[in-house]
Parts: sequence; structure tokens; C-alpha cells
Amino acid sequence: MPKLTLIGLYLWICLAQKVVSGEDLYYKVGGELLLTPDKSTVPDSITGILWKHGKNKVAEWYKDFDLDIYAAFKERTTLDQTTGELRISGLMKTDSGVYSVEFNSKLLDKTYTLSVIKAVPKPTITSSCNANKTICTLTCEGDTTDAEPVTYSWKVGEGVWEVLDKQHSVSKNNTDKSNNGYKYTCKLKNTVSEEVSKPINRGVWSRNVGVEEKDWIHLDRHFEQAFLWNVWDGWQQCQQCEAGDKT
Repeated sequence: MPKLTLIGLYLWICLAQKVVSGEDLYYKVGGELLLTPDKSTVPDSITGILWKHGKNKVAEWYKDFDLDIYAAFKERTTLDQTTGELRISGLMKTDSGVYSVEFNSKLLDKTYTLSVIKAVPKPTITSSCNANKTICTLTCEGDTTDAEPVTYSWKVGEGVWEVLDKQHSVSKNNTDKSNNGYKYTCKLKNTVSEEVSKPINRGVWSRNVGVEEKDWIHLDRHFEQAFLWNVWDGWQQCQQCEAGDKT
């Protein structure tokens, strides 16, 4: 008797898994979605196909009748009447949701849960340090609205990428990773895209918050020009002094 109970429980679990079977899909805004039913679930003789987005119809076709595409899916959706394959282009956030399909008025068990998200932006790195500049916090900045879920990765120098948090603390005591020669780079990634920041090319210990490399180059050139001007001005004054002595 217990053996039969275990067999019954096993069959119930298998049935439950079959009922809730589904596939999670992530696509980029503006991308193209292709939903292809498993061939083993498609009847040999197809007389009708109905795709739904939640409770709303997307595409509907019956033998001897024309294909109907509904609402916001018009002009960007096609249906292969021999395979049941559904193609939607120009994906929008509102296309997110659960898709299901019926063949010959019979609903298939498998569903497709679509999430349409934005591509991640190119991140930038900002930094802030404590008063003694012994600990600095690097922040991988980027607007991830409608791009979630995202992951943050960091790389030091030519090392490997490490998946960490948005903020990354660096201690000056860690001489292996705090020397001015090291570069810090961050990466933003989601299931549809990834972008890498420009590296910080100078030590964060001597850098102001959010100052980019181009700003440092500009400052370097400014000081260089100021130095050359002082040299030129000094030479001119010397020339005038020599001329006065001769007279």
C-alpha cells in the first residue's frame, strides 16, 4: 500500500510539472521574438491556431479562413500556419507577459513568459574617498531603469572580471591594487546586452570625485602652457635687462 502511495505521489508531481511547464524569455526593446512550438506537441493535421498574450488574442487562423492579427500586434506579427511559429518584431515593453498557443482548439501545456527590457547604458565610474584618502569607493554609474535585472562586474588592470556590487571599495593598504599604474574598469550586463566603462587610468588616491581622464589631460596641458609662458616671460625680462645695461 505505501508503495502505491509513493507511485501516486510521483505521478502527481510529474503531472504538476507538466501543467506549469514554461519558458522564461528576455528580449531587447525593438528586437524580434520567435516562438516555436515543440514539434512533438503539434498535431499532424492543423485546422486552427490561436496565440494569446495573457487573455488577449494575438494571432488566429482557421482552415479556409483568413489569418487575423489583433490590436497592437498588427503590422509586426506573422504566423506560420504549417508549424504554428509566431514572429513578433519591434518589441515593446507592453509585449511582456505570458504567451500560450492552441492547436485545433486544444491548449498546449507549455507557455512562454516574455520580459522585454532595455539595453544597458555605457557606465561611467565615479569615486569618493575618506578624509585621509586611505579608502575609496568606486561606483559604476548608469541608468538601469527598465533594464533590470543587471549585474555589475569589476576588473583591475588586465585581470579577470569579477561579479560584484554596484559599488566597489578599494583600500590603499592593498598595495597590489592601489598603485597608480592600475586601471579600474566596470561592466554593466543584463540578459540582452552589456557595456564596459572607460577605465580610470590614474590612481584614485590623487583624483577628485568624478574627474575623467580627459579632464586630467586638459589640466596637464594647462599647466604645461603656463610653465612655457613663465619661461618666455622670464626670457623677455632678461633681454630687457641686458639692453638697459648696454645703454
